[in-house]
Amino acid sequence: MRRRVEFIMHNVLVIDDVDDVRDAVVKTLQHFGFGTREARNGRSGIEMALADAPDLIICDVRMPEMDGFKTLMAIRDNPAIANIPFIFLTAAMDKSDLRRGMVSGADDYLTKPFTPEELLEAVTTRLARQTELKCEFFKHAEKLRKGVDHLFAREITGPLDGILGLTAEMLRETGQAPPEKVAERARRINESVVRLNQLAKTLA
Repeated sequence: MRRRVEFIMHNVLVIDDVDDVRDAVVKTLQHFGFGTREARNGRSGIEMALADAPDLIICDVRMPEMDGFKTLMAIRDNPAIANIPFIFLTAAMDKSDLRRGMVSGADDYLTKPFTPEELLEAVTTRLARQTELKCEFFKHAEKLRKGVDHLFAREITGPLDGILGLTAEMLRETGQAPPEKVAERARRINESVVRLNQLAKTLA
């Protein structure tokens, strides 16, 4: 086997009703440095994922009561865990099953029997892709934040400049400006303050 993966502790949820298979997957992942949790059926697997979302789910296709397809659909329908990478594990997946799995939202599949290296490759590939997607999301979010900051600065600068200009004029003409001119400036200052107040409320 390859050297253990020590740099990041990812948590993988393994769902399989066959104890020997589930145990083999869990021990292999632990050997490579992954944290693991295990469930004997889809229902308990979903409960575990909701209680503490894993970084990735490996799930058997053929299980009694709630098979892998139903498990996947339930996960994808729940916003709290919908984006978790999902790998199907099956002993015999024909083309129709493969198409059904991918259409349902599976990210990959492993056919039993598989080698430890094949398991590691499938898991690390999906986790790497998920990391890339998160990076793209955060880059997009940062771009949006900068756009909002720029818009806010532009929206707030206008009223502030107006207030500063009007108050400067009033200070220069203290005791000299006619009452109607003072009233007009006060009205314009009030309009600018109202605009700033409305902007602050929208951001609160």
